[in-house]
Amino acid sequence: MEKVCLIIDDKDQQHAFNAQIRDVLKGDGYNVTAVFINTTDPIVLNEEQNIDFIKLSNYIKDKISQIHIDVVATDFDLSDDYINGLKVVEIIRNICNRKKTPIILYSGNLDKVIKSVIGDPVKDASILTADVRNLMLYHIYDFIDRTGYAESVNRLLKEKESSTKQILLKKLREYPDMKFMSCYSPFEGKTLGEIANEIEKASYHGQGFQSELIEQTVAYLIEINHEFE
Repeated sequence: MEKVCLIIDDKDQQHAFNAQIRDVLKGDGYNVTAVFINTTDPIVLNEEQNIDFIKLSNYIKDKISQIHIDVVATDFDLSDDYINGLKVVEIIRNICNRKKTPIILYSGNLDKVIKSVIGDPVKDASILTADVRNLMLYHIYDFIDRTGYAESVNRLLKEKESSTKQILLKKLREYPDMKFMSCYSPFEGKTLGEIANEIEKASYHGQGFQSELIEQTVAYLIEINHEFE
C-alpha cells in the first residue's frame, strides 16, 4: 500500500523517517515515502536569514502540488521568532487547500507551545475563547512530544485505509494543470487540481462531482455488461 508523508522541520529528518516510519511500516506491507521541507533551507529564507512566509508557502505548494499527501507532520519550533508550526498549518490548510489532510504537530516543549497559543491565562475570556476556537479550526490530528511523532504517524497511516475518495484525489493531483471539459458542467474549464481542492474541502459542487462520476461509471459498466449478454 502506497502512502506519502510531508515532514516539516528545521532539522534533517531523513534518518528518523527511514528508521522509525518507512522501515517499521514496510514490515506491515506499506510503502511509505516522504516529502521533506527543511525550514533552514536558503530557498525559504529572507536576507536576514529568517523564514520568509511567502517563500515557504510557495515552496511547500510547489513540492506537493502534484502529490496526494496522507499525513503532515510538522515541528512547532522552527528556530524562527515569527514562523512556527501553526503558521505551517495555515499554509497547508489555506494556501495548499489541503483542508482534510491529517496534521500532526510536535514539539520538544509542549508547555511553550500551549503558552504561545493561549498566552496570558488571565486574558479577557472572549479573546481566550477566540484563540481556542482558532486552534480548533486547524483540525490538528495529534499534538505530541517530538520524540513520539513517528509513532503517531505510523498509527495514523495504519488506521487510515485508502477510500475511493482518497484514490480519486491522488489521481487528480497527478495532473493538476489539466483542464476538465465534460461530465459535470459546474466544473467545466477548471483544472483537475482545482477540482481536487473542491472535493477535499467537501464543497457542494465537490460532492456533486463525485456523485455524477459514480453515476456515469455505473452507467458505463452496465453498458459494457450488455455487450457481453
